[in-house]
Amino acid sequence: MRRAPTRSAWAVVGVLITMAVAAGCSSGPASDRASGADRHDRHPTTTTTTGTTTLTVTEPPITPVAWTPCSGDLQCGNLIVPLDYAEPDGQTISIALTRHPAEVPGDRIGSLVIEPGGPGVSGVDDMANELSALTSGLLDDFDIVMFDPRGVDRSDPVTCGETPGAPPAALPDPVPTTPSAQAATIAGFRQYAADCEKASGTVLPYVGSVDAARDLERMRIALGDGGLSYMGQSYGSLLGLTYASMFPTHVRAMALDSVIDPAQSFNQITQGQAAGFEASLQSFFSWCAGSSACPWHAGTDPTSTLLAQIASSAATPVPAGNSRSAGAGELYDALLGGLYARTDWTRLGDALAADAAGNGDQVLAMSDDYNRNGSSNGSDAAAAIDCLDHPVSHDLAGYGSLADLFGSSAPVFGPLLAWGEASCAVWPAPATRTAGPVAGVGAPPILVVGTTGDPATPYQWAVNVAHELQHGVLLTRDGVDHVAYFYSPCVRDDVQTYFVSGVTPPPGATCSS
Repeated sequence: MRRAPTRSAWAVVGVLITMAVAAGCSSGPASDRASGADRHDRHPTTTTTTGTTTLTVTEPPITPVAWTPCSGDLQCGNLIVPLDYAEPDGQTISIALTRHPAEVPGDRIGSLVIEPGGPGVSGVDDMANELSALTSGLLDDFDIVMFDPRGVDRSDPVTCGETPGAPPAALPDPVPTTPSAQAATIAGFRQYAADCEKASGTVLPYVGSVDAARDLERMRIALGDGGLSYMGQSYGSLLGLTYASMFPTHVRAMALDSVIDPAQSFNQITQGQAAGFEASLQSFFSWCAGSSACPWHAGTDPTSTLLAQIASSAATPVPAGNSRSAGAGELYDALLGGLYARTDWTRLGDALAADAAGNGDQVLAMSDDYNRNGSSNGSDAAAAIDCLDHPVSHDLAGYGSLADLFGSSAPVFGPLLAWGEASCAVWPAPATRTAGPVAGVGAPPILVVGTTGDPATPYQWAVNVAHELQHGVLLTRDGVDHVAYFYSPCVRDDVQTYFVSGVTPPPGATCSS
């Protein structure tokens, strides 16, 4: 059995916390520019029918990918796509691909394209991670293909003016509670958005999932596959569902794990994730109280103890090595990173205990790991993609009340994620995806995998999506981790059977392992 790889499927929460803390680290003057609505409304009209997607433009021809050896037994190549699909003869960008050829060429079925999450994760870098978890049947029968989506790492990356190689800057408190702090947070969001537009204004309006789904269709054709076989994890599920809404009859097989419900508004997504992480935090509290492996002592009210520790670190950051310190932003990062999987709880308990004792080294290390995870530009790409995928309210005065509302049921994570959502309210490019259910009319059965205690993508979202799809099949995994495929042999077996033979699990199927 292959080991469960390190987590790389961030989910939408990655951008919410990232933008909430990164905005205060922006530098450089903001310049006066036309609004995104004035400048970036050139996407083609798209009509989704039972089997086709009709565009008002003719796209350029697609050529097969020219593969070259790279990284041992892997192959690398590039796919040329229009930057703006409304102007197909205009500027192009290059999508970086990597491929692990089928290990039994005589049994080859085709390509299996995997999107590991994020947004902002490099599929090229994540290939080894996925290969360590994939079953022998999939490795034998499919070319495993991964890619850096547009705006990510090797594929015309979004950047926001950071100095490459510079040490991470101290993170501000991402949960402002006073009017002056809230005004400063919003000013930070504006500055960060201006820095992103200054550094990446050409690509910024075109990195959303709608354009990435069009890239995926061109990729299918360039790979020579009659139908797309696709595995989408976390954010990758949203990209897959976007593709299924646009090109349903071009799907051969699609498995979506830790699913984002495309019908949810950003408020609903934020509130759902806050509740999910809050529930995972309560499970961590129970484990910590009863385990000798957890040195953090929280007393009878661990939520209040943790909030007091966060407030203390906001007022006086805890010293760490190399003249750095761990403040509230770093502590929130450590908490989020430590709650994705139960295997990280021991590390989180150690970090909280050391932080409470005045040593911020471990919290800082977890925060750095969380922010490095995924790609060379993961934070900036996540911000750009999520703000195009999820329309938000532009009433900045309402986010304080939203934080209070979410905090009433999720006191640790509700305010944090509500304020992260506010960053998209000042983003310079308008959203390009509209929230709504995806039926995928004409697609074959699509396998939807949900974990009952997933902190980042609540199980109910998987239930919703399976019902919204014309032929959705729900596979439930009892557990608390994010992306069931990495942790469940039962899920891996069912996914292999589905991709190889097209047979889905029976209704009500549940994996307990």
